Amino acid sequence: MDHISVRGTPARRGQQYGKLAAPCVHRCIAAYRDVFEHRAGLEWHAAVKHARAFIDEIERFAPDAMEEMRGIADGAGVPFDAILVLNCRSELMFDAARSKGETPPGECTSFAVTPEASSNGHMLLGQNWDWVPFARDVCVLLDAQREDKPSFVTIVEAGMLAKVGVNAAGLGLCTNTLVSERDAESKGVPYHVMLRALLDGESVDDARRILSSVQRALSANYLVADKSGHAMNFETIAGGREQIHATRPHGGLIAHANHFLCAEFAAIDAYVAKSPHSLTRLADMRCGLLASERLSVRRLQEILRGHEHAPNGICSHPDPAAHPLYARTTVASIVVDLTAGEFWFTDGPPCGSAYERYRSPTHVAQT
Repeated sequence: MDHISVRGTPARRGQQYGKLAAPCVHRCIAAYRDVFEHRAGLEWHAAVKHARAFIDEIERFAPDAMEEMRGIADGAGVPFDAILVLNCRSELMFDAARSKGETPPGECTSFAVTPEASSNGHMLLGQNWDWVPFARDVCVLLDAQREDKPSFVTIVEAGMLAKVGVNAAGLGLCTNTLVSERDAESKGVPYHVMLRALLDGESVDDARRILSSVQRALSANYLVADKSGHAMNFETIAGGREQIHATRPHGGLIAHANHFLCAEFAAIDAYVAKSPHSLTRLADMRCGLLASERLSVRRLQEILRGHEHAPNGICSHPDPAAHPLYARTTVASIVVDLTAGEFWFTDGPPCGSAYERYRSPTHVAQT
């Protein structure tokens, strides 16, 4: 996985990112052309048209994000529309897939462990990010150094703004895709733009404020924690402040997968009936968390290597019988110690990769 460090204004950071990650950006665009066509019957020109409908919302909510995207396009030598499409890929893919009666591939099993439940009294957070196999070939670790807002590090598909990450204020972010019956053709801020905006926050309270401040275009789960030891899970459906259900840790623990736990939202879940492995992954994660009296980073890494209910376990591998564009694998595994400002990750499924420790001055949380 390429490590990319950028600094300066939003436009300048975007240009550096695009230039340094250009080969991966080009591969990512080509891969999503194929995904849209084969999985959703969506031609590229139609994807561009749909994505451009989000421009005004992005401009109003996150002008920095728009500058970054324009910079990425400039640096990578690709049209701005292509970078916009990448950052709206969830909305485009999920809408088109639903129109064909298909279910998009699920993403992620996440957790938070508060100081009362950790072995060293630290705030721990992490997840396995599961997605289509080609994502492994286009992912980068992006380290953004900023002066006006907290610097951050995120693992993300090249050309996209953010995914799972942590910032210099000690805020950590994990996420799970959710699908509700109310998401079709919804207006609002795209999912990956919201992920990028959350990395501007300095606390769980900031994250709640950011999520509640605008209409969101897609359902998603946001698991957020900060170095003070606070954690909260936000289940959301497309919409605004009223379409958020927040929960706090129970016994110092939170775990989540790709289905709604809130009863009101579970009634309109459009994913879990076709993909029950979300239920088994969540059960396996909870079992692993509860099996240890005190949880350490090493123990959490072991849980993330779990293969119960393979090939759709916590550590996921492509089904050999599935078409590559319909398959699913663990793209990266992440564990963060927010108290110590330490970030561990793998390139690919954690069962076959050692966790790399990444401690950059751009995102270390000072104790």
